[in-house]
Amino acid sequence: MGSNYKTGSQRGFTIIEMVITIVVGGIIASVIAQFITRPMEGYIALSRRAELVDIAETALSSITRDVRQALPNSVRISCAGQCIEFLLTIDGGRYRAKPPGDHLKFSGGDSSFDTLGPLLQRTNIINNIVSTPANCFTSTRYCISVFNTGLLNANAYQKDNIVSITALTTAGDGISNNITFDNSTLLPNNNFPFESPQQRFYIVSTPVSYICASGVITRYHNYSVLIDQPESAPAGASSGMLANKVSSCQFEYTAGTTTRSGLVIAGITISDSGESITLLEQAHIFNQP
Repeated sequence: MGSNYKTGSQRGFTIIEMVITIVVGGIIASVIAQFITRPMEGYIALSRRAELVDIAETALSSITRDVRQALPNSVRISCAGQCIEFLLTIDGGRYRAKPPGDHLKFSGGDSSFDTLGPLLQRTNIINNIVSTPANCFTSTRYCISVFNTGLLNANAYQKDNIVSITALTTAGDGISNNITFDNSTLLPNNNFPFESPQQRFYIVSTPVSYICASGVITRYHNYSVLIDQPESAPAGASSGMLANKVSSCQFEYTAGTTTRSGLVIAGITISDSGESITLLEQAHIFNQP
């Protein structure tokens, strides 16, 4: 006895059904995209702002770190507030002002003195003396400055009170250092013009300039000590870009007094793709020479 069955007919999608499916799928995709796109746009904008903040913070940290090591009263501003320069110190201390020992004299053409205590950068200073020419004004040799007020006859940029180190040895006490210097540049009497009330001296390594121009902040160093502040790349300077995407920057300096430190305010605005951030940072500068 055989079986008897009927096969049903098979049918596919019609064009109308396909169109409806595509339209419905597009609507669903559009709705989903609304939920995905806005968070993605927010994430991209947040990442961009974070990058701008990082550029500004890195630049300001570098500037203020350097500024805090400036020779007292050596900060100067130009370029309508877009250029700052100072003399960078790497060490310092107090000189022996009275016997016993080799004390610093301010008459008679003195050319050496004992320090009161050790120097933190002793090895670095000795290596510099061995490896470089004798003229510290070309920023190839470290300098000593005593009582820099920035005023008449006490201005390191005028070379009134800054000299090249020619030797660094151990002092007679076996602990302190004896520093020999080239006094020939101390005119007219081959002596530092003024004593420091606190017997301080500073060791200067190089002038440093930060110049903001054409959307970039550039750091310049290892160039000659100049009477006039440079407003563009100093001749022979080493340089490095500190920040790009700079839409504006401003440096301000308030000189210190006998009871208050100097103050540098640095402000930077970084911009990209319609986003801008502005950061300010202050640095107090020890100004007692």
